[in-house]
Amino acid sequence: MENRMNCETLEHLIIVHFYGEIDSSNAPTYRIELTRMLEDQKQDVVFDFSQTTFIDSSGIGLVLGRYNQLKFDHRTLILTGLNTVAYRLFELTGLFQIMPYYDSIDKLKEGAL
Repeated sequence: MENRMNCETLEHLIIVHFYGEIDSSNAPTYRIELTRMLEDQKQDVVFDFSQTTFIDSSGIGLVLGRYNQLKFDHRTLILTGLNTVAYRLFELTGLFQIMPYYDSIDKLKEGAL
């Protein structure tokens, strides 16, 4: 699977889909792209990890940095679709205490939209 991300707008949310791995080789590029894109938008943001196979500490840093960027603008970062290992990593870091999590985009639609 190719490492990439793409974005879509769904009602009042921007959904960022990540594919493959998020690690030190691509997290800096994603950070630059997301920072620029989010500066120009006003919606809340969903990070969809349902097609992500691996996340390391660089990926955690990417998520936390975008959370801080959005929080500054009184916006929300929502997480969805983490695999079991990544879910445990996010749980251990305490990120679920500051960011909402949904098992899937469908669950998010049922609960939040």
